[in-house]
Amino acid sequence: MVQKESLKLQQMEIKKAVEEVEGSKSTDIYKLTGPLMIKTSKAEAQKELKEKLELIETRINTLEKKEKHIKEKIEELRERLTKGTGGGKAAG
Repeated sequence: MVQKESLKLQQMEIKKAVEEVEGSKSTDIYKLTGPLMIKTSKAEAQKELKEKLELIETRINTLEKKEKHIKEKIEELRERLTKGTGGGKAAG
C-alpha cells in the first residue's frame, strides 16, 4: 500500500512536470540530475518524462493486480474458515 501511494505521488509530480514542459515556450529545459542542473531540449525532457510516467503507471497497475489477487485469496480463506467453524455460529 505504501509503495503504491508513493508511486501515485510520483505519478502526479511527473504529470505536473509534463504540463509545465508542454506549456513552456522555451526550446531548452533544465533538469536536476543528482546535485547538477543540466540543460536539455524540450523534446528530450518530454520524452524522458513520458517514459517515466509510463513505467510508473505500469508498476501501479502491477501492484493493483497483486493487491486484488491478495484480497481475493483472503476472502477465499475467510470463507473456508467460516465453513470450517460451522458457519461462524457459536455452539451453545
